[in-house]
Amino acid sequence: MYSEIYEMLERQGKVKTAVILNGKYAGSKCIVQEGKCILTGKDPGPLWSTWEKELSAIEETGITVIDGTEIFVEIYLKNPHLILLGGGHVSCPAAHMGKMLGFHVSVMDDREEFISEERFPDADERIQGGFHELSEKIPAYDNAYYVILTRGHAGDSLCARQILRRPYIYLGMIGSKTKVKLTREKLMQEGFTEAELDTIHAPIGLPIGGQMPEEIAVSIMAEIVQVKNKHYAAFTDEKVQEAVQAGTSGVMMTIVRKSGSSPRGTGSKMFLADNGRSYGSIGGGSVEYEAMRHAAEVSHGEVQHYNLSVTDQKNLGMICGGRVDVFFERL
Repeated sequence: MYSEIYEMLERQGKVKTAVILNGKYAGSKCIVQEGKCILTGKDPGPLWSTWEKELSAIEETGITVIDGTEIFVEIYLKNPHLILLGGGHVSCPAAHMGKMLGFHVSVMDDREEFISEERFPDADERIQGGFHELSEKIPAYDNAYYVILTRGHAGDSLCARQILRRPYIYLGMIGSKTKVKLTREKLMQEGFTEAELDTIHAPIGLPIGGQMPEEIAVSIMAEIVQVKNKHYAAFTDEKVQEAVQAGTSGVMMTIVRKSGSSPRGTGSKMFLADNGRSYGSIGGGSVEYEAMRHAAEVSHGEVQHYNLSVTDQKNLGMICGGRVDVFFERL
């Protein structure tokens, strides 16, 4: 299943999974996509289909309890895309800042001279085309951040109506209150709901009083970073991903719960190959040592609890204290 997860992650930048941690179906796992649970492995009968609404609403990595069942929901994020629609003065510094912040940056404009390499040396893609061609020119991508910077409300509407029909994490639209109001009214007349239109950040950016294009770009990128970091998602370890996609057999270890001062966060992964080679980390020290020892015994999905306290001989005696729960899966 991990090969499928990582393939989807490369293709769409965001994947959500859920795994049952206790009870009869412990170890059963699914991918949550477009409000549906895609089953893999051990089938827990009708349970996943009854939990689809609750699981679809969860936006960060962690444990949730539904009907007495503990479920670890994991959000994988990778390769965020920043799409700037309009190549004007604000887009230039925004593209530069986006690249500095680790985004794949695309700029689209219908005017060739506005998307030149000279104007956007940092952009990964410079796309010429009318904004009505957005859906054709820019593939849908789940981990996407759209910034509408066109020169009029007609261009804003063209962009917004297409983006509202595809997945995104952020959608912002620059413009005066009048321009934003006209665009919103037009989209409502076309059948978009208030709830859908309320996902648009307009006015765009954090209110820092920016006047210059560079200052406005700072406010936009600050808001994007704020949205990006609103929900916790674990770091995707590329070494672990590479080992899995190479078809290596072994045991995957994932921190599903932590408390106290344990060194690695929820969702951290370590993969121990059957040849003894390890990839990634769940914190090093005693926890990792004990987990690697236990991995040799794993034949199905299970959770092990590790106490980092120094209070008695049964615990691991780490000075940091706390507790770590690790989920083991044989791949």
